[in-house]
Amino acid sequence: MFLFLAAFPETQTMLPLRADHFVTGFSYLVSPDFRITLEGYRKNYRDYPVSRDIPQLSFANIGDTFDVREVLLPLTSGGRGRAQGIELFMEKKFNNKWFGQANFAISQARHGGLDGILRPGSFDYPFVANFVGGYRLTPKWELSTRASYLSGRPFTPFNETLSVAQRRGIFDLDRVNAERLPAYVRIDIRLDRTFTVRDKPLLVFLGVQNVVNRQNVAGYTWNRRLNEPQVNDQLGLFPLIGMEWRF
Repeated sequence: MFLFLAAFPETQTMLPLRADHFVTGFSYLVSPDFRITLEGYRKNYRDYPVSRDIPQLSFANIGDTFDVREVLLPLTSGGRGRAQGIELFMEKKFNNKWFGQANFAISQARHGGLDGILRPGSFDYPFVANFVGGYRLTPKWELSTRASYLSGRPFTPFNETLSVAQRRGIFDLDRVNAERLPAYVRIDIRLDRTFTVRDKPLLVFLGVQNVVNRQNVAGYTWNRRLNEPQVNDQLGLFPLIGMEWRF
């Protein structure tokens, strides 16, 4: 933070970021081993650091677009924003050989620079769903799975005309977080086997991450050799094998 404040004299007059948080919710115990929780929240931000020179740019939307070394810009505390959402959480504790947890969230995050236009925040995921669960096949064998779905993350596209001309990626700052990556989907499975070695539990597991081999997109970079945007995929199908011995 010292670097940001010392780079430009006007930045030293910035105000502390302010945020008001409002949270409400309730929890209902359906049975001794099954609980449902519903929560809602709202956050209002003000005096957020924003660029003086680029009115569309808020520091809330800067992490995915710029490297930290590239954001030594004159700043002011003129930004505002909000985040709001609801989340449903369900938990089934281990009983009758199975357990599980699931959550579903609907949310919205918006931040604005000096131009006052609220744009999607870099962590704006309109819909998120997660599930994890397992079944005890026998006292020594257990099968479990995990599934996740996230709406596509916002990103700032390249200005392709300027990028091609200069053979480097140049972001289109008139379209900050105006596009989204494809949705993220992943399913993992795992099989555990418990042994006893010298009176100590030994867990051996075999699993597969991203069992459907979905090519989830991590982001886009500019390929200087081909002089065009390049898709960067996350890890596809990946087998796992391992052990855990507690002694």
